[in-house]
Amino acid sequence: MFSQKWLLLLGLSVLFVGCSTNNYLALHSSAYRDNSPRNIGVRYLLGQGVKQNDEKAFYYFHQAALEGDAFAQNEVAYLYAAGKGTAKNNALAFSWYQKAAQQNLVSAQYNLGLFYLHGIGTTPNKALAMEWFQQSAARGFQPAKTALERL
Repeated sequence: MFSQKWLLLLGLSVLFVGCSTNNYLALHSSAYRDNSPRNIGVRYLLGQGVKQNDEKAFYYFHQAALEGDAFAQNEVAYLYAAGKGTAKNNALAFSWYQKAAQQNLVSAQYNLGLFYLHGIGTTPNKALAMEWFQQSAARGFQPAKTALERL
């Protein structure tokens, strides 16, 4: 029973940690003035200054992700994993989390660890999950520290 609850909590955390837009807006007040694809995606995802629209959020985040923006890559992965604004696709979510994690985005590193741990969009690999959790934890990401303590 305990392991089922832990698995559920980890699975849900993919959705909560994957979407970093609330933290982004709190840290970047320019998000309302900057019309970069990333910031437009943030506004559509949260309905800040525009009507909330997951499809438009996905479109703009995807544009920024293709340009190499790690934050946008993480959001595209989250949207694929959640099936928001696009069809749910764990293999594509995994791929986008990889891209963002390789650019040292700690939340993406953690999410990639979860995908490896549970075999979401890839073959389960506990060793790789631990590596990604360790990289994220080493940069101070608390959910990754907690995951390592529980494994």
